Amino acid sequence: MWNELPFDILSHIFSFLPPNSLAHAICVCKHWHYCSRLPASPPRFLSWFLAMPFWRPRSTCCYARDPDQGTWYSLPMDFTAEPILLVSYLTGGLVLCRFASPALLRLAVCNPFTRQILALPDLLASRYKPVIGVITGTDSNSLSYYIVIVAGGTYDASYESTLEMYDSRRGGDGWRLVGPMPIEFAVRLTVWTPNESVHTDDGFLYWITSARAYSVVRLDLACWAWREVKLPMADRLDWAAIFKRRNGRLGLMGGSVGAMGQVWELDMQACDEWRTVSTVPSDLDMPFGRGGIKCAGAGDAAYLYSDLGSDMLVWSETEGREGWNLVEGRSNSGINFSFFKAVSIHPSLSRSLF
Repeated sequence: MWNELPFDILSHIFSFLPPNSLAHAICVCKHWHYCSRLPASPPRFLSWFLAMPFWRPRSTCCYARDPDQGTWYSLPMDFTAEPILLVSYLTGGLVLCRFASPALLRLAVCNPFTRQILALPDLLASRYKPVIGVITGTDSNSLSYYIVIVAGGTYDASYESTLEMYDSRRGGDGWRLVGPMPIEFAVRLTVWTPNESVHTDDGFLYWITSARAYSVVRLDLACWAWREVKLPMADRLDWAAIFKRRNGRLGLMGGSVGAMGQVWELDMQACDEWRTVSTVPSDLDMPFGRGGIKCAGAGDAAYLYSDLGSDMLVWSETEGREGWNLVEGRSNSGINFSFFKAVSIHPSLSRSLF
């Protein structure tokens, strides 16, 4: 009976399966395999935690955690012609990566679950260590798209004070120059920014910088105007990270030795004031009250972590899972390195059209 169902109906049924169950369904027959590879509907399940080594790749795998099963998976990355490093999550199971060499920035889009990769066109300007911003959305046909913005960087001992943009809806057009940027922001973002960007629902793009005290740089996408936003306890924070909250606003996690970690939200209507949203419970705060803490996530869950083998602290805003929880790291893998980057991702087994 199942084999007699039309492709569209069977594909709709498969959209209700979690990724691990869908992976088993793919193996049943060619009919099911084809249906499971059709364009995916909006995600119905919690995002996964995806980690990939950075700087000099030390592993041929990346690692993904299923929050529902609490299971870790190793995903071989041997389908790439040259090593890639994780930059950011995009949409539809796609992640933005950069090639590990040469030093000048070259980007690619990858789906580690379907083992697909597409190299993006070369940038208009040669750049070393620019910041990268990501914007995602859905068009009038309910199709997902992504926009990549590159700003700053250096070349030939001078700072590149321009922005350029790549739009997946106009992929054949390559990169286009958006305009200039103030040189002071080009310097700050190039030297002091770890490259995590957040695009909020009100049309702003944010990066956090660690120059002296932590601060946030904001780009208004409507007029390409730059502005600095001060952070709470900025000169006392030993670690800080920004993320997108479930309500679409900018969230901040931060902490210091001797003070419990906190979550804040930026209120632009109150002249860029930060209001406290949550505090790490005292019984969970000890491992996270120091430097070297990183944050990954958006919307339904935000992860705090130090290395891949240690436990991670998760703050969830999903109904039924609200609050703070400690989850097991990947210590049973024998891999316990600190130098990795992670994102929160909705896995997709659909064939990507990029």
